[in-house]
Amino acid sequence: MKVYLADAAKLTELDLQRLFDALPPGRRAYAERFKQPTDRAAAAVGFLLVAKALRDADPAYLPSDWAIGEHGKPYLPGSDLRFSLSHADGLCAAVLSKGPIGLDVERIRPLRRALLPRFCTPDEIALCEKDPDLAVKIWTRREARAKENGRGIGQKLTELSEGGVTSLRVTRGERAFWLSYTADEPAEILWIQPEELV
Repeated sequence: MKVYLADAAKLTELDLQRLFDALPPGRRAYAERFKQPTDRAAAAVGFLLVAKALRDADPAYLPSDWAIGEHGKPYLPGSDLRFSLSHADGLCAAVLSKGPIGLDVERIRPLRRALLPRFCTPDEIALCEKDPDLAVKIWTRREARAKENGRGIGQKLTELSEGGVTSLRVTRGERAFWLSYTADEPAEILWIQPEELV
């Protein structure tokens, strides 16, 4: 399994314009909805990262082949290839699979205790109070599972199994992230420079 990563945190406005020029109109409109430049860049890089992963798997796939499911999960109609993408604080991640797959990445940071019951059981909350990094790890594991089933974070996350979810700690300079994906096989991490995507 290959996990594609790209860091969009330090892109310039010129870089961002080149990325936007490479996007189909619908994806460009989606990326432009974000207010923060880092979030706009990550939305563009995330899409282009998946497009690269798909081209690597089969050059016949085009980004315009994507469709959006009932709960917002993108997919390729008529294909057995599945993908998942995520971005947080400029770090973009994408993964492909022949079966259902979910992936999430989040920057490691303290989370407000009031958020924990949304995705942690009472026993997990007690553990997170002793180890604040654990809360972000649990969040990525549950969100990856929610993305895998295509129903998103609107479902009851505490009921989602973490079995078969792999978590990796990824660092980028002074930033640290948890990256989780719904497979228990080791991932080959492929770092891609954003400028390679256009």
